[in-house]
Amino acid sequence: MKHPEILIVAGEVSGDIHGGNLLRELIRIVPEIRAFGVGGDRLLSAGLDQVATTEDLAHMGLVEVLNELPRIRRVMLDLVGEVEKRRPDLAVLIDSPDFNLRLAKRLRRRGVPVVLYVSPQLWAWRSGRVRQVRRLAEEVLCILPFEVPFYEERGVGARYVGHPLVDEIARVGLLEQPKTPVDGRLGLLPGSRAMEVRQLLPVMLRALERMPVEQVNDAVLVEAPGMAQAIDTVLDQCGSDRRMRRITGESRRRELAASSLAWTASGTATLECALLGVPMVVGYRLQALSFAIARLLVRVPNAALVNLIAGSTIAPELLQKAWEPQRLASISTVLLADGAELQRAKLVEVRERLGSPGASRRAAEAVAEHLDR
Repeated sequence: MKHPEILIVAGEVSGDIHGGNLLRELIRIVPEIRAFGVGGDRLLSAGLDQVATTEDLAHMGLVEVLNELPRIRRVMLDLVGEVEKRRPDLAVLIDSPDFNLRLAKRLRRRGVPVVLYVSPQLWAWRSGRVRQVRRLAEEVLCILPFEVPFYEERGVGARYVGHPLVDEIARVGLLEQPKTPVDGRLGLLPGSRAMEVRQLLPVMLRALERMPVEQVNDAVLVEAPGMAQAIDTVLDQCGSDRRMRRITGESRRRELAASSLAWTASGTATLECALLGVPMVVGYRLQALSFAIARLLVRVPNAALVNLIAGSTIAPELLQKAWEPQRLASISTVLLADGAELQRAKLVEVRERLGSPGASRRAAEAVAEHLDR
């Protein structure tokens, strides 16, 4: 009898983390399951038969991706070839909508049902893609609370499974534990994509030079998985402040949780700060043409996920040219002076909206339901 087999595609570091956790939970529910596809270290260690790596698909920006098209096309062809050989029972496509919705079309033609895990941000831009999702996906497993009503109003099957990051923070015992910030500690989170690191980290380093030692005496550079080379390159070009130290692996969240303030990229890292109760200033920068196009298309008032969930701008956002050293240092000085207590209180509300741990288990149970069908 053939073992059940699924295709999993995670095109970004966060998707690899979510996918790895989902696959581990799915194996507990369906021990004989086999999985192949695109992933990084987390999915690989969970048992994925890797056709391509997450890094092969990771990109940022509308214009920047053009240089990566030949490689992305090769990954698509390799995946479709494996699908035709293995005939999986189900595909779980995680985020990365530009790639995954194109792949979903090819899977549908080959009779492979699709579940989307981590919703494409259609509520922000390119909402016309909802018709594609309705046609191509059996269901969308959402990790942000406001996404389910968006889909239900448009006739798309969706359920809220919770945010997997809540599981991650709970696993290391930091979700409910009271946090006592260390005076003078600053967290630096320049992102989980090489493009983000190149755009955001140089400004962080120059802003750190402007922060007096009385306010910042310990700067913790939090290195996302797979970003060592990108960070090395920036540090070689810009130099390193003597107050700064790099943190990676399991200790990084505990170090971050003790920070009085964080400078962070606009995505999942803002939710990590929120769950740890760390006030933040958020940066976002694209190439000028990409940003000009995005301004025409994006329909949400904020760039940062934490602000979208809060429903207001609780964390300052510095976009494009506003992400510059003097402004970042000035805003941070004000926040540190008053302890950022107002923002800290609002972060508690964001934490409550993200719900309880168990997202990966709930997502795995949903996938198992589709396998049973």
